[in-house]
Amino acid sequence: MLSFIAGGTITEYSLVAVDAAGKVQMTSSSTSEAAVGIAQRAASAGDAVDVIVSGITRAIAGDAIAPEVTSLLMASASGNLAPFVKGSGNVSVARVIPNINHASPASGDQITVVFTGPSNYHT
Repeated sequence: MLSFIAGGTITEYSLVAVDAAGKVQMTSSSTSEAAVGIAQRAASAGDAVDVIVSGITRAIAGDAIAPEVTSLLMASASGNLAPFVKGSGNVSVARVIPNINHASPASGDQITVVFTGPSNYHT
């Protein structure tokens, strides 16, 4: 976990990327390779915010996730994560960790993920 300065409003457990000023902002770009991690709390512009840069953390599902179909995740709306879709330059940034009590997360659910950072696995 590392601390960054928020470049804007950040919600808890959202995917963040580094901006041109070296600050972090929520990202919803499925093609961004600037994602650095998952914010661990909400923050306002100028606040320090702890970010998981590698490893297990909570995140917010931006769409229904079927771990039995794909465990890879990419950025979606409002810093949430959605199932990875090959093509259009999309990059995967995390992998969902399902459990028997939460086998099929829906949009808006908190999920457990392994943040891996943007992968080279894009086409």
